[in-house]
Amino acid sequence: MGNRGNIRPRTRVGLKIFGSVLFFLGMINIMFSMKAGLRVQNFHIFLIVAGIVVFIIGSWGSWQDRGDGN
Repeated sequence: MGNRGNIRPRTRVGLKIFGSVLFFLGMINIMFSMKAGLRVQNFHIFLIVAGIVVFIIGSWGSWQDRGDGN
């Protein structure tokens, strides 16, 4: 088990998961709307775009937190 003091917790994982959930909810809503013959609503497009933006924010923050170890 060793020295656990040097282990840094993963940051912004929640944002990446939330962004993924928003994206997939938007995609599923669009697929079901198209299958039912309904018009795709702008809200579904908004869900997809918001999911992508939130995922990128979470990825960008964790990328910055990595550092180069100097």
